[in-house]
Amino acid sequence: MNTKFSMKIAGVALAITMSSIGGAAAYTNYTGIDGFDPTMRLAAVTPLSMQYFCAKNRSECRSGGSAQVAMTPNLMTMLKQVNVHVNRSIRPETDTADVWSLNPEAGDCEDYVLSKRSMLIRHGVSSGSLRIAYTKTRQGEPHAVLVVRTSQGDYVLDNLNNSVKTLRASGYQIRSMSSANPTRWTAG
Repeated sequence: MNTKFSMKIAGVALAITMSSIGGAAAYTNYTGIDGFDPTMRLAAVTPLSMQYFCAKNRSECRSGGSAQVAMTPNLMTMLKQVNVHVNRSIRPETDTADVWSLNPEAGDCEDYVLSKRSMLIRHGVSSGSLRIAYTKTRQGEPHAVLVVRTSQGDYVLDNLNNSVKTLRASGYQIRSMSSANPTRWTAG
């Protein structure tokens, strides 16, 4: 094989690889207070149970609208009401099979998250501002929460707590999180 041809093949292979993983491998977040603050995020695999849920409930998995909502007293009141309502509506129960459900009588953390997300969207909150996030509880157990991206930072709706807290005040460290599109996830 001649050298020129080998270089062309290698270049094409590199271009294909970069174009196929480049968009998924990272994104830049421009949320710095003093201007430009690039942050690299690695792609994460969308949980299989989320993929299955979205295949069955396409309308619940649409993305769109603003990636951030304006924090107002009305929005905070709505977040608190939805958090408490869903927390009281679903009886805590550990899944025997990891099946994500919308508005079940009993369920685990992902069921609470999906139910809160759906209710907030029905109340006019942009789906693009709602993120499903995985973290760990204080006991080290895997746990899902709903994160709402607002003009005043990220707020957490959690089935383990009826109050709505900022991500920082919640004490959670995000392990992986959906993007504005709930079928695309990033790590950390």
